Amino acid sequence: MRRRAVLALAFGLLAGPVFAQSAADPVEAVQAFYAADDINAVRFYAKRLRELYERDRREADGEVGRLGFAFHVNGQDTEAGFARSLALAALSNDGDRAEVRARFRNGGPQELRYSLVREAGAWKIANVRSVKGETWDLVALLSAPLP
Repeated sequence: MRRRAVLALAFGLLAGPVFAQSAADPVEAVQAFYAADDINAVRFYAKRLRELYERDRREADGEVGRLGFAFHVNGQDTEAGFARSLALAALSNDGDRAEVRARFRNGGPQELRYSLVREAGAWKIANVRSVKGETWDLVALLSAPLP
């Protein structure tokens, strides 16, 4: 019994830095956003993006609004094998701001750039841009007048 307690304590001490490291990693933040698979998961958004997104939902009043597609997959639907094709890579990280590239296949090759900021010790998505094919900027889309 005592040996189990010592092993559990040792595991906890060793695992602590690993969990803290992943929580501080911008790629892990984007990976968690993709795992949630829900653009309504505003807990991943930085304050300004969350405000723009929530304003759009309010003003759309149940209709489509400014955003007529799931930006994280750059389309309305996802093709089979989408998740297997997703590749994330950190492009920059200065401690308070980071950029993560997401490449995947969905109706063709796609590439998104996630701009992240550190808020309250956690990485949050501040903006997303499509840089391949039809380009767009999420903050610009959400800032535009309603269609």
